[in-house]
Amino acid sequence: MEKYYLWLVLALGEGEPEITRLLNQYGDPESVYEAFRSNVSLVGPELLARAESATLEKAEKLRAEIAGMGYDIITRDSPDYPEKLKKVENPPCVLFAHGDTTLLRKKLITMVGSRNMTDYTERIIPRIIEMIAREYAIVGTLSEGCDQTVCLNALRYGLPFIEVMPCGLSQTYPGGSKTLRKYLTANGGLRITEYLPKEKAGQGNFLRRSRILGGISYVTLVLQARTGSGALATAEYSPAPLFMPPNNVFAPEYAGTVNAVRNGAKLYMGAKDIYLAFGRAEKTEDTAAALKPNFRNVKKAQKPADDEVKSMPDRSAVPPASVPEEDFDSKEQYELYEIIRGAGTQISLEELIAVTGQSAAHLSETLLDLEIAGKISSAGSRYSVSR
Repeated sequence: MEKYYLWLVLALGEGEPEITRLLNQYGDPESVYEAFRSNVSLVGPELLARAESATLEKAEKLRAEIAGMGYDIITRDSPDYPEKLKKVENPPCVLFAHGDTTLLRKKLITMVGSRNMTDYTERIIPRIIEMIAREYAIVGTLSEGCDQTVCLNALRYGLPFIEVMPCGLSQTYPGGSKTLRKYLTANGGLRITEYLPKEKAGQGNFLRRSRILGGISYVTLVLQARTGSGALATAEYSPAPLFMPPNNVFAPEYAGTVNAVRNGAKLYMGAKDIYLAFGRAEKTEDTAAALKPNFRNVKKAQKPADDEVKSMPDRSAVPPASVPEEDFDSKEQYELYEIIRGAGTQISLEELIAVTGQSAAHLSETLLDLEIAGKISSAGSRYSVSR
């Protein structure tokens, strides 16, 4: 049946609502194909030329190409296709996957937030993830800010991470995410998308991705959101959205969260809220706190004290002690670390570009390597040495 699903994608396009309409009408993709062969007017004139150019031979060739790339094809009939995703409006016809597809059978929690992450959100993310039981998996993106920080901490604490991409699996989006993506795959993670491998991230792809992010999980935790944030769009597709309490209800970075709560959304107050949403009322916070983190070749960051969560850290003007050069994977990593250490406080990506003369994309790869190794930490596009 895979070739018929791929034929539908080739004929109508990824995420096209007509696919869902035709599947609902005819029951399966093979029946849609047979119906189209006898009546091309099944689709409107805007899709007709594309549909007529699609053939089963092209679908077979595409299936072989995808297999050759090492990717899996998950159709709506596949056992790995998430049941909850079938319930969203216009569920993906096909998911293309790279990694451990059995993660899709776990209890999934989506975590999303803004690109411009505040220091408060950065400090609270590790504490949230630390409390989640290992039978769950985290779903998110590798967008800068909150989402990358969620992925990094999920891997540090031994929780599987599933990335939902707005483009094909052979593409790199966003820029500078290549290192972290390689790391999550190497550590048992999974990447999924509804787009063909070579498809680039288009403007409409992000809203379509939101329905997957929110619909694939039972719980969506919004960490931080401005008014109109894409994180709020994801929450709209979730059957059980939770919103993290802001440390400042007047901050514009949390305006979307505050408005959602005013409209009746539930606040996230601890891991028990997630377990209750999954029907796990018997799971107490005490037992969740007793779970030991499982790090994956990354040093554990020091757990912040309660008063540190509520305020910005008091960074001394005196630079922290240097780390021996032999502790780094390359001289480039060491030199960049020394620049950040010498700043004595947070330094922006723009400042690093000016100091090093390197491009943002090149610097982002090295910065991610350092962050994965636990040597630096980030808040949005600002960096400091881990203490």
